[in-house]
Amino acid sequence: MNSETKSIKQLWRGFYVLLAVLVLLDPKLLELLHVIEPDPHHQARFVVDGLPEFYALFGLGICVAYILAKLAIGKIVMRPETFYAKSPLDPTRDSKGRPLGSPADESEAH
Repeated sequence: MNSETKSIKQLWRGFYVLLAVLVLLDPKLLELLHVIEPDPHHQARFVVDGLPEFYALFGLGICVAYILAKLAIGKIVMRPETFYAKSPLDPTRDSKGRPLGSPADESEAH
């Protein structure tokens, strides 16, 4: 294993540790575990707001929805790989898309 692969693995481990620390420091989770006192000024307005890790799961859900929407829009808008191969401005092809100098051109010339 080369040093670049080790560095990348260390970065990913660091990101996972940072993610775990941030999730564990969620104020709602700390209130649920009675580590800190509930703040009366930050009461939940909806039932789901009061759940621990709601905002982390909400953000994850939005990211997944964004990726799925991007894939769906990409399939709708994407052009085939040969879309630009049949350009009417291509100097190597005739008006019907055939390569210039093909046997069909020679037979029509006689």
